[in-house]
Amino acid sequence: MNSEIEHKVDELTQALRNITVKQEQNQTAQYHLECKEQSWEEINRSGCRLFERLLSCWHQDRRMGIVFEDNKQEFWQLQQRSKYALADEKEQIMAEKRTLMDKEEEYYSERRKLMVDGGL
Repeated sequence: MNSEIEHKVDELTQALRNITVKQEQNQTAQYHLECKEQSWEEINRSGCRLFERLLSCWHQDRRMGIVFEDNKQEFWQLQQRSKYALADEKEQIMAEKRTLMDKEEEYYSERRKLMVDGGL
């Protein structure tokens, strides 16, 4: 019986190692997402400034102003889609992080219980 408990404890220890690896991957994904968000902010600020400059320069040519206004609207729509995609990705990463933390706690509790019950 004792060797069976030791085997289960070893399996839980291995599962905890796997959880740790997944948590590290999750943390890396979170870091990359933060970098993406910073780049996204910079691009959007630059894009908005560019459109404002273009619109201020082309106020005399009505057709050109309309073209730039249309492009600005399209840029805004792309911004919104990107913003929602980043938010979804962040939500997914955070949900995975919570799941991994819950599993980790569950494995630790189960291993502790087995060690106490088995007298290890």
